[in-house]
Amino acid sequence: MMPHISIIIPVYNAEATLNKCVDSILMQPFANFEVILVDDGSKDGSFQICEEYARKDSRVTVIHKENGGVSSARNRGLEIAKGNWVTFVDSDDYINDSYLVLPEDKDIIFASYRSVVDGKESEGLSSACFTGCHLSDVVAMYGSDSMLRTPWAKFYRRDLIGNIRFPEDMKVGEDTCFVWQYLSRCQTYAVLPQSTYYVRLSAMTSEQKYGMKVDYAVQSLTRLKAAFEPMAAHLGVKRSLFFSFVGYFKLVSSDEWKRNRALWYGNHCIKDFYRYVWPDLSVKQKVRLAMAFLLRK
Repeated sequence: MMPHISIIIPVYNAEATLNKCVDSILMQPFANFEVILVDDGSKDGSFQICEEYARKDSRVTVIHKENGGVSSARNRGLEIAKGNWVTFVDSDDYINDSYLVLPEDKDIIFASYRSVVDGKESEGLSSACFTGCHLSDVVAMYGSDSMLRTPWAKFYRRDLIGNIRFPEDMKVGEDTCFVWQYLSRCQTYAVLPQSTYYVRLSAMTSEQKYGMKVDYAVQSLTRLKAAFEPMAAHLGVKRSLFFSFVGYFKLVSSDEWKRNRALWYGNHCIKDFYRYVWPDLSVKQKVRLAMAFLLRK
């Protein structure tokens, strides 16, 4: 029997968290699924943990590959996925025991999520907030939240994914590209507020984590804009959503441009991004943006 759901887990040096992740899946009352563990060249005990799960449970498939990054691992999982639905779980995260309960005949399904910081569960977002909204409203209201810019806490129709893949040459924003490309093919959605995804968050700031160069920020924003435009046109989403992503990349590259502010404010591509979003900005946003360029901060 073909699995109804394919659960893809990219694994890299995850021996400390992998057991809790996989155990939370295998204990689900709904049993018609496959787990695809993609070991992305781990150097710790992840290899052995993956193999042990495959020996114990026939629903678990293991792929071992050279290290290529999380996008490469997710794409390998997509290549062999057999389920009608696909969902992604990161190897340091876990799900509640009623996570795998799916309504049919929808294009995308949103679960809820909660954050886990230093082992303590905290606030997140319930997909019940989406109830009664058009999909375009969901994207407009929550588009900059983790719910709409990461691949987890969602279920995707495998036939609708088609040729969409995670960009393997991006280290930031690659998951948002995937989600936006998929949303450009969606008409309908459902929510599973009782299904909760627990995501472990690092206390590390974005700047510390990425230390991005402005040139790379521009490249990433260019790729994101190419994914955003058809999604926004399809769902009628305003360009002001993209403005929040420009702000994010401004933040993660600030270590560099604050030493030479012309790197950001004099960059013609950056100016083009701001011109693109300008028509949909509020008066308040326009004033703040104009002042930022005037004062270069």
